[in-house]
Amino acid sequence: MRTHNHLEIKKLCEQSIAPLMNKYNLGKIRNIEMDTEGWVNPCFFVNKSFVFRFNARDPSLPKYQREFFVFNLLKNSNVPVPKTVYLDDSKEYIEFDVLITEMLPGANIEKDWKNLSIDQKIKVSKDAGKHLYQLTQYSFDFFGELSLQGPLPRTTTWADYIKVKLNFHLNEAKRLNLIEDGIEFRIWKIFEEHLSELLLVTSSKLVHVDYHLGNLLHQNCKITGVLDFEWAFAGDPLYDFCRWRLPQEDLPNSREAFLNGYNKMEFSTSELKRMDIYQMIRNIELCIVAKLHFSEMEAGEYLKIATQQISKLSISE
Repeated sequence: MRTHNHLEIKKLCEQSIAPLMNKYNLGKIRNIEMDTEGWVNPCFFVNKSFVFRFNARDPSLPKYQREFFVFNLLKNSNVPVPKTVYLDDSKEYIEFDVLITEMLPGANIEKDWKNLSIDQKIKVSKDAGKHLYQLTQYSFDFFGELSLQGPLPRTTTWADYIKVKLNFHLNEAKRLNLIEDGIEFRIWKIFEEHLSELLLVTSSKLVHVDYHLGNLLHQNCKITGVLDFEWAFAGDPLYDFCRWRLPQEDLPNSREAFLNGYNKMEFSTSELKRMDIYQMIRNIELCIVAKLHFSEMEAGEYLKIATQQISKLSISE
């Protein structure tokens, strides 16, 4: 659900592009095309060369600071990310953080899915899995926040970070009257029962958090862009498999090839238990986002999914 003044916000964002172009010596504006697909972050394609994105929905979160960190981290890697990146969080021309990147070639895989043959779908999905594996080759000496900003910290253990993250989102959910005391008690019981599995994670890797085919670009079934690292953190790579672990597919003919590309066709019992916790946290986060930004009906659906999973985990323990 868009805010009542989203068109006004987009207009203000567009008006700031010219002075920002001048600030970073990017030349004169010849044409501007607004991205009409998304609405979370106002996005503009300028001169068919640059992408301007504005953090209008979550201005208190360091989403673009994280992306700036990751894009620079991956600049010299084989992962296709923008090489030219500017972060403007000065609030000089607009009240929002602005991320300016070069425009990568290719089509969004999710949007292009219906145009691909089964063989092409398998090929591009396998390539997507290979690139996720490449992300896991980047290690850190901490867990958690990449940007040194935002509400969540860096920690020395993975279990500590997950506990802080869960507590943060539970407090937010309670503030919105999404979680009752009885449900919260069950959630913490589930966490404690899975704690031994979380303690097994001792190495910290780059986690995208929202890795799916809608955040990837391709040309001729070759990945040309890995995008949207707004929620990335340092932690357990399994966090990125929550949406890939089950046989159900967001896009038909994608899952098996994706897992094959990553070379991860099976999950151990321990890994499945960890992903249960990660999925529980993701569900709580989605309930909060839905309550704040979606319709009441959609928010109710997300809450139903979250409570059903919590109930299932409570019964299984």
